[in-house]
Amino acid sequence: MAGALAERDFVAKLERAGFSEIEVLEHKPMGIDDCALYPLFDDEILTLMRTLIAPEKQRAVGVAVVVRARR
Repeated sequence: MAGALAERDFVAKLERAGFSEIEVLEHKPMGIDDCALYPLFDDEILTLMRTLIAPEKQRAVGVAVVVRARR
């Protein structure tokens, strides 16, 4: 699962999908260059992000959350 979700919403979705013992292990800042590694962010979106987001903020435009859970 990926997308722009609040952490509590993400955990709730995992629970509804049948996961339990959900642990948030890590939070990693993501910059625009990191986003470029994912197909969701095509060249047009990346260009738009680089244009609209101030250069000093481009290293932390989102957060990747690493979780562990059981099913």
